[in-house]
Amino acid sequence: MGRMRNHEQAMLAYAELARVSIDKRQRAGSDRLLVLTAAAACRAGWPRVAECCRRLVLEHNPRHLIGRQPSVADCLRDAAFQALLKQLERLCPYERAEHLLTAAGTGHPTAATGPQAAGTGRPAAGDAGRQALAILGCGEPLE
Repeated sequence: MGRMRNHEQAMLAYAELARVSIDKRQRAGSDRLLVLTAAAACRAGWPRVAECCRRLVLEHNPRHLIGRQPSVADCLRDAAFQALLKQLERLCPYERAEHLLTAAGTGHPTAATGPQAAGTGRPAAGDAGRQALAILGCGEPLE
């Protein structure tokens, strides 16, 4: 469970940075952050969040590498995508994303209101995906 929680934390941090980048109309930066969000979401077991990120990238960049496979899960098994992801993770590891959020004063997305896991300040199980979808503007209800 600890490892899954780390992926959820990364997903939320990258999603928040992607939202800031989208709002500033920094499409290249937002694409990179959306790819990182998608990978973290997939690893955390949130395929709807991963596909939301994929859709957001492909809306304005239909030739992006993330579109060469039918899903983010398939992308994670693709050598070319793995190389891209490795490069992006070197450029912006989770710790840097967390630092950027703190420095920007946006607050850490995991401190959002809503049910919290007891004493952790983190979303309760099942809430991280909903938060990420809301952050990214893909607020379709999860079922």
